[in-house]
Amino acid sequence: MSIDTTKIVGAFRSFSPQKLAAEGEVRNHKKFTQVLDGTVKPLKILDNSKLQAAEVATFSQLHLLQGLFSADEEKAGDDFFSNLRQLESLEKTVAQKSHILDKYYIVQQPSLLNPGQDERSEIEQMIDQVAKKVSLAPELIHSVVSAESAYNPSAISHAGAQGLMQLMPETAKELGVQDSFNPLQNLLGGSKYLKQLLDKYEGDLDSALAAYNWGQGNVDRRGLEQMPEETRAYLTKIKSLLKTQSA
Repeated sequence: MSIDTTKIVGAFRSFSPQKLAAEGEVRNHKKFTQVLDGTVKPLKILDNSKLQAAEVATFSQLHLLQGLFSADEEKAGDDFFSNLRQLESLEKTVAQKSHILDKYYIVQQPSLLNPGQDERSEIEQMIDQVAKKVSLAPELIHSVVSAESAYNPSAISHAGAQGLMQLMPETAKELGVQDSFNPLQNLLGGSKYLKQLLDKYEGDLDSALAAYNWGQGNVDRRGLEQMPEETRAYLTKIKSLLKTQSA
């Protein structure tokens, strides 16, 4: 069975683009559906040997219909094929966004969750080992980790600080940390940095913690008297945690 494309063309000669536009979008869609149904239904009874030729003919017919329907409707913004193209574009966009969202939930979602008990225990053991290596009190590292990330190695701040001790990417790089989300690397880098600050400020814990939270430059230029409220609250929290750790 073959498809006579001349019959399809003849069926539309009595419908000028202007007339179709005047009859409205519903009429256009109805006519399109009728012709499309008449084209597709015969395909169902074709044997496989004729299927490819029939698909080529159908593709050609659809191009013909696109030209008939889009003559005036594109100007009016009601073109059926234009809507189809917009839908395809929307579907691609949704697919891309879905891929991004999937990536977000795979990579970032753990930062919204608390670590499991086994992971927390491993982190606590790492802290004790790191404390010995950098010559810091483990209670201090524990307090900073608790305040900074609540022991979450995947934590990310709104400012971009990463990991257990919330290292900024630039600081992590200077400290030789290649992966801030690696618990051991982050603890080593953060503890080393904290030790450097304590040495710089000659053991003054307030200055060292303020510099860790607010930045060395701010502490050096403005002093502790001009600390922002956020940094004051940070110092208070660390000291409270230290008391709990020491109790």
